[in-house]
Amino acid sequence: MMMSDLPRDLVEEILSRVPATSLKRLRSTCKLWNTLFNNQRFTQKHFREAPKESMVLMLKECRVCSMNVNLNVAPPSIEFKGALGLQDSHSNTEQVNITKVSHCDGLLLCTTGDDRLVVWNPCLGETRWIQHKTGYQRYFRFSLGYENNKSCRSYKILGCWDRIYDYKLYGRGLRFEIYDFNTDSWKVLDDLAHDRILPVNCVSLKGNTYWFGSFENNLLLCFDFTTERIKHFCLPPFRDHGFMALSVVGDEQLSVLQRIGGSKMEIFVTNKVDSEDALLWSKSFTVGLPIGRSCLAVFASLLIDEEKKVAWCCNLNFTTGTNLVYTIGEDSEYYSEIPYVESTNEPWWIAAEDKPCWLPFIFSYVPSLVQIL
Repeated sequence: MMMSDLPRDLVEEILSRVPATSLKRLRSTCKLWNTLFNNQRFTQKHFREAPKESMVLMLKECRVCSMNVNLNVAPPSIEFKGALGLQDSHSNTEQVNITKVSHCDGLLLCTTGDDRLVVWNPCLGETRWIQHKTGYQRYFRFSLGYENNKSCRSYKILGCWDRIYDYKLYGRGLRFEIYDFNTDSWKVLDDLAHDRILPVNCVSLKGNTYWFGSFENNLLLCFDFTTERIKHFCLPPFRDHGFMALSVVGDEQLSVLQRIGGSKMEIFVTNKVDSEDALLWSKSFTVGLPIGRSCLAVFASLLIDEEKKVAWCCNLNFTTGTNLVYTIGEDSEYYSEIPYVESTNEPWWIAAEDKPCWLPFIFSYVPSLVQIL
């Protein structure tokens, strides 16, 4: 019996269990399969049920680069590979400078060096450029998520900026807007309960966006794309808020790295996150990181392997001009560092207006067939 002779529901069930990078090669083999690729219900089912081909990506020097991580050696090795090519919508050859990136369901939300916004599926090579106002995008923060409907996921973008940078609004305080892919439009979100902390590096988990809130109140904020409200969660008790990083573990949990004194860092992990339950934190492991007192090491992002008790974090070093990715094991079992750029990366708040200033971001990425056209 040939594949074409099988019932359609059985074909769909089989294909939903084929990894995305393998399945995309079959797209043009027959009309039925191509139709499935264009079916949102199937692509979301595929993302839930297909084997996860997790890979490590990092934003560095205005490019999203893949990394080869080997956990079978001690210390685990990392090697930078080639950059994923994002083509400019106005040119077939020119590569786009990316200054910020977030991700959800295999989609990357990128802010470009010339203050444009694009949603990109690297697996399918598809992009969707999002139109927005001009003049103050430099101080915008964007994050991708979805409204969790019963039938399918409705993708949306949360935009946030501090009105102190917008002379038209004459006032300080955060302003939030949301973009709906289905209607191709933005709307202002009024009366959101927040604590005036502008999100910097957000993470997305199960369609919602998380970021650090007020340090005084020890808060983690969550924007729920279904209710379009902000939720407040407690963080573990912290001792040094200047050294913190937030990450996602296995698409199920959140993790936080924080300095507890000297070179010691603790990593906390939550229970499996459910939108209705409180976050319960437990200490996963402790690591040692010899950052030195003279080094202004702001932890820009974090990636951990909970099973292997390994963490990778990248810093911003504004003093020496050498920015590093650290590999650190439990109880200082091993430690290594590798430069990811040999030049001074000015912080976004003081960089020249005409100079793209990217924020390093390391994350686990799973390719998907989710379409955003």
